[in-house]
Amino acid sequence: MKIVVPVVAATIIAFSTPAMAMIQEEAPGVEEAEEDPDQRVRCQTRRVTGSNARRIRTCLTIAEWRELAQSGNRDARRILDDTTRDSMQRN
Repeated sequence: MKIVVPVVAATIIAFSTPAMAMIQEEAPGVEEAEEDPDQRVRCQTRRVTGSNARRIRTCLTIAEWRELAQSGNRDARRILDDTTRDSMQRN
């Protein structure tokens, strides 16, 4: 029994390695996506407000995360400018 387990494990590894190599060779699109760093997918997990257990996972490409950050910064800048402009006009 002690000899059978290592022999079975070695057989499984020996036969699965060529199959894994074939899978990697058949997927040329994966290599192309890795060349462009903006097309890589990055996921973030955020907690839901008001819940200690619930989380939301959001997956976007690097380019989409960058656009989201830029639009948020642009909106915050606009709100700040509008607020300071209104307070300057009151004085």
